[in-house]
Amino acid sequence: MKKILVIGSFVTDNVATMERFPEAGETVIGGQLRIYPGGKGANQCVAARRLGAEAAMAGMLGEDENGENFLRLFRAEGIGVEHVFRTADEPTAVAQIQIDAAGRNRICVIPGANYCFAPAHVQKVRAAVSAADMVIAQLELRMETTEAIAAVCAEEGVPLMLNPAPAAPLSAAVLSRVAWLTPNETELAILSGVSTDTDAGVEKACDALLARGVKNIVATLGSRGAYVAGQAGRGFAGGFRVKAVDTVAAGDSFNGALAVALCEGMPVFEAVRFANAMGALTVQVKGAIPSLHTRAEVEAFLREHE
Repeated sequence: MKKILVIGSFVTDNVATMERFPEAGETVIGGQLRIYPGGKGANQCVAARRLGAEAAMAGMLGEDENGENFLRLFRAEGIGVEHVFRTADEPTAVAQIQIDAAGRNRICVIPGANYCFAPAHVQKVRAAVSAADMVIAQLELRMETTEAIAAVCAEEGVPLMLNPAPAAPLSAAVLSRVAWLTPNETELAILSGVSTDTDAGVEKACDALLARGVKNIVATLGSRGAYVAGQAGRGFAGGFRVKAVDTVAAGDSFNGALAVALCEGMPVFEAVRFANAMGALTVQVKGAIPSLHTRAEVEAFLREHE
């Protein structure tokens, strides 16, 4: 069983459904409000665990009920929480999420305790980094913390998968330490400064980031699948067309699945297909962590779509 360490965010999602998003200054009548455990880091960690990895989480929770809920959930999932810290200075992070009738989402995250996880905490989990087959990180922690994660992974010789979300400029020092960068189209455009409206634009944007030191890029393109560029190969990998009811956590489930598949030694395009299947299943279920599927479910989906 491969060891995956996720260093990242916990976020309690407050999800409101509505027919359409309100315009500025407008009020609309919504449908339902649901509260789910989420956050990019937490979602990716649960996804990796449900797909068969030995998963552990490192991050920061508040001294509140939301924090307790996360610890109970992770222990029930069999995820290691020895490197999850607590703080009384800030509450556990929350997100306000709006979802329209087409399954599209708008998300505002209040970082809370996530921003209390500092470079010093990264040093405290160095031994866990060293023991991992892969580390997954995102950009829901402070940038200096992400920089420390990249540095420690490089020093320990452990591959880093960085999901650059929410998108923010990344230094060449960070990019050069990333084994697998996994942006979506929007994030790819922001990071590269190149329009990704066309396939040619996606390729050009990836080339720009490879030139800055990234080893491999897997850019997610929604129902179109993904584009791979770098040392592992180059080309488009087709996606799956399904009816989306909630796209929250689709990218996170993709990242967790991709990390598991790569750690298990799957060829890159087979690994991307596996991750695309996980993402396709995720968007058909409401909620973040509740939408994350098991290995058996993903493999059954792949058999149905051979």
